[in-house]
Amino acid sequence: MKKVVLGLIALLSFTACNKNDFEPMTDQEIKEAKYAAAFEQVFGTISPTQTWGFSQTATTRSAQPNSNQWGTNDWDGRYLNYPKPADITPEERAKVLAVFNEKGKESYTDLVNWSNFFVQQVYCGTNGWKMNELACWGPQGCNCTIYPDWNNYQPTIVFSNDDICNNFNGGKYDNNAEQGCMLMFNSSTSQWSFKTSQSGGERIYDHWRMEKIDGSYYVGLDHEAWRQAPANANEEDKRDYVYNDWIIKIVPGNGVTPPIDRVKEEGMIICEDLGTIGDFDFNDVVFYAKVWESGKADIEILAAGGTLDIAVAGVKIGDVMGKMVNTGLKSVPTYSFTAANTYNSLIEIPIVVSKTDAADNVTSYELSAQMGKAPQKICVPKGFRWCKEYKSLAEAYTGFKDWTSGKSDTWANGTFVEELVMP
Repeated sequence: MKKVVLGLIALLSFTACNKNDFEPMTDQEIKEAKYAAAFEQVFGTISPTQTWGFSQTATTRSAQPNSNQWGTNDWDGRYLNYPKPADITPEERAKVLAVFNEKGKESYTDLVNWSNFFVQQVYCGTNGWKMNELACWGPQGCNCTIYPDWNNYQPTIVFSNDDICNNFNGGKYDNNAEQGCMLMFNSSTSQWSFKTSQSGGERIYDHWRMEKIDGSYYVGLDHEAWRQAPANANEEDKRDYVYNDWIIKIVPGNGVTPPIDRVKEEGMIICEDLGTIGDFDFNDVVFYAKVWESGKADIEILAAGGTLDIAVAGVKIGDVMGKMVNTGLKSVPTYSFTAANTYNSLIEIPIVVSKTDAADNVTSYELSAQMGKAPQKICVPKGFRWCKEYKSLAEAYTGFKDWTSGKSDTWANGTFVEELVMP
């Protein structure tokens, strides 16, 4: 097999520049070609869609529906100085109820669309006690009913992006603070819905209207429930199109909110430095990293089993931890730091290997993980148990070969040989 590999390298020692000219490969290109050939000899053919555990997580709108501790010194650093709205007075409740008692089938509209706002309990009627799990946002413009008509008992299932107002359960207006007043953050007041204890707890859409009363904004909901079977007449509750069963108040959340920096990607990176080709222990450097939406990268160096000089995000591992550590030969504490530069994803964090020859000439190269090609670094889940020195992934993790070829979706959390991995 060595002759096959050497023959392949000889074939790859020249790369075409054009139809007539050839340019010799550099020493580094030859080394990488040898590494790739040896990798496939051990692990088999690589799936062309194999990304080696690296992916870029897209950030999306994210509501914070559990924000019931606003105004504290720093609850998760998010909701500083959000003053709780004044309690609903009996006089305010009576005036609001009088307005909604008169609001019938005429059309309604959303008068405001806020992203940060409080929800307060105002009034609950007899049918309001059957309503629970208030939600906002939802599918904008959704004009849907779950049962098209009273003679059709086959529900039309509707899936949505509801932001549930957690800790704000039933329609009761005199509950404790968490249930009676709720801060919604990064959400929307453009759509409202509720569930009902009847009809198996379906969610009801568009049974609401918004009114502006004395400069404040209120949402009234109209209860409706369908029998789940023709014989279940007791479950049936037809609408009266008066939006006074459950009334809430929405108040803008005008507070001081520090910028929220959330984790975008996190994982462990295990690496081969190409110094010794063929051991495939992937422990030449092992580190755990978090990349935040701001681009900040927090890194913890866990192990360094290589003999070459390696720098992760510009930090030389030999200077802060030494070499051949935490891979079964010598144990030292881990080293944590925040990278000086910013990165969009884990795969962007540079891992640079440097080699000095007898004439003190330094050559450097960055480890890569290209889709469908032999990896020099692999991303694995947090808590992964990396290989001991000179113990190949092929021996330690029996599922790695199938994962490489695309026959399996996972391997790092699968079966491993206990004596070949670090505790």
